Amino acid sequence: MLLDVVVVFGIFALLATISIPYLKKYQPNLKLNAAARALTTDLRYAQQLTVTEQKIHSVSFGLGQNKYDILKIGTATTTIKSVNLDPEISFKEITGLTDNQAVFNYYGGVSQAGQIILTNANNATATINLKPSGYVQLAE
Repeated sequence: MLLDVVVVFGIFALLATISIPYLKKYQPNLKLNAAARALTTDLRYAQQLTVTEQKIHSVSFGLGQNKYDILKIGTATTTIKSVNLDPEISFKEITGLTDNQAVFNYYGGVSQAGQIILTNANNATATINLKPSGYVQLAE
């Protein structure tokens, strides 16, 4: 009985020893996917705020700072939400957006179509596409 328990714990220890390095290697990719999903959700949130409040909202990307802000544009610009990316995640490239901002109109469309590309320490990337209609797509 005691020998069975020792053998089972030995097997668990062996499996943990083998699997931990693989999990550590995969963790940056998990963080990248989570950051890309969160950014996609926040873009859709800014779009929905624009439609429901009939006030222009935008998402402004700080490339050097690894952050983005959801802004309400009016007589005075108000920051609705500010997000700092995980230190292992950064903006690789933003194309098509003037001043690195996605600006939504009252109908939910975006002023300019573009792409936001995130990268991690393993050089893996996640791409978010913004269509003129306002469709926000996380490319798989």
